[in-house]
Amino acid sequence: MTKQQRLEIDWTSADVQDGGDVTIELTGGISKAWRGRFEAVLGLLGAANGSWGAVKLTKKTISVQALQPQAEEDLRHFLESVVVQVNSELPEEQGDEGPEQKLDRKAILDAEMTATLRSFAGPRS
Repeated sequence: MTKQQRLEIDWTSADVQDGGDVTIELTGGISKAWRGRFEAVLGLLGAANGSWGAVKLTKKTISVQALQPQAEEDLRHFLESVVVQVNSELPEEQGDEGPEQKLDRKAILDAEMTATLRSFAGPRS
């Protein structure tokens, strides 16, 4: 399996049009393996719910249909969880840091919580 860069959601790129259709860019390049895992995790979690419609990954963008008002925080948590899960399942590119270490469940949960907390950061000046 090819090593790759960890992707993150670029919340500064979020855009809502046409009464709730959302587009949000991802940082970095999306590999075929990453795309496949993203779609698989979405399938397991059931991407659409009562607060938004279909979620799709196109090129470097996540698209969400029909986001309902007041559901932004739930969508953020959902998308961050999907991205963290996909990143945790695929090997990361490494420089001179040494051999890969397997992530255990606790480390995955820590990474999910870290991603959620970091997403609260406002734009940097």
